[in-house]
Amino acid sequence: MNGLLIANKNEESREQLASLFDKNEYQITKADSVANALEGIINKEIQVVVIDGSYDEQNIVKLIPLLKKCNRNISIILASDEMPIDLERRIRKEGIFYHALKTAGEDNYEEIRQAVNYAFKKYEENTNIQATKKQRGKAMFPMKSVLSTIAITMMLVSPAFAVDTSQTYNSGILTLLFVGFCALLIVAQLVPAVLVLFGMTKAVAQGVAEKRSSAKSH
Repeated sequence: MNGLLIANKNEESREQLASLFDKNEYQITKADSVANALEGIINKEIQVVVIDGSYDEQNIVKLIPLLKKCNRNISIILASDEMPIDLERRIRKEGIFYHALKTAGEDNYEEIRQAVNYAFKKYEENTNIQATKKQRGKAMFPMKSVLSTIAITMMLVSPAFAVDTSQTYNSGILTLLFVGFCALLIVAQLVPAVLVLFGMTKAVAQGVAEKRSSAKSH
């Protein structure tokens, strides 16, 4: 089940936020601070954190990377009043998922509710991507082992062929094939020239023969 933490020092606000979500869909943890629910974050029982209420905004900047170390896929939603643009940039740079400006009325709670729903979708996507990469890594391991084995075998076998001193030529079969291929290319290019030269020689010989026969007839 999706684990949701609602952290707010005000109990009434915590209960109001918790009422936005279906308890059959979310495992909701309510606490007056994130520290009191840290165990659930470390154990990955909590995937989304909503931090609401009054707090030291400078400490939030330090708290976000700590939570990311506990679970790098965790989504942190921050609900606060307006803050300096530099501070907001720092918070976003640290990896906060969403920052909701607190306003009066139902629109504020609807915004947080939608942000939470989307955060769980992204958490599942990131988890699936990481699982896929892990499986690919496991699949590539046997192939790497086979290639390593072949490379080591070739390194051991090559000196064995080179040790034979009864032969003065010790190049490999690939070298012979390459030289033979080059020779074929050269021959293929020479054949037309040879044919042309042969034709010219034959024509000259025929011309000389015809001149001799005509001279004898006269």
